[in-house]
Amino acid sequence: MSEMEEGWKRVLGAFEDWIEYEASEFGPWTAYFSLDNLRDLTEEERLGWMHKMYDEVIPGRIDKCREAGVALEDFLPFMPDNEAIETVRSMIDLSIVLQDSMMHLSDIVAQMMEEYREGGLDEIVPLLESLASAEEDIRHHMSLFSKGFGKLRAMGLEIPEEI
Repeated sequence: MSEMEEGWKRVLGAFEDWIEYEASEFGPWTAYFSLDNLRDLTEEERLGWMHKMYDEVIPGRIDKCREAGVALEDFLPFMPDNEAIETVRSMIDLSIVLQDSMMHLSDIVAQMMEEYREGGLDEIVPLLESLASAEEDIRHHMSLFSKGFGKLRAMGLEIPEEI
């Protein structure tokens, strides 16, 4: 396998791991971004959800995003020209923007835990709205990776078939 193919394998593997994490680990927890769904939980379950999001789920998501960014950094030396280098750099920058946005999501959950302890479910309604808005922004930015891969493909940097 050539170095370019090995680079593709690493990049695609990191993105596949991230997509799998989004679907299996992060996605199920987003059901509670809704006040109606949170009302169905006990107080202990609500706090458990918040702690799980803050302590495990969001940090795991950030790690997967970071791993994709590192794979792109490692792929950068195999780019054949400045246009390809700039495209991969923009994808690396995008991963950094996403990591920052995910940290913001974590900050919202931390504030939510505090507000919930002090005032209950009604106090966190604005934070749930912030959480949903932040997640919408994250999803938008995540979708931009496909443009980067499309641009690389248009430059002739096709993903090898055997990967």
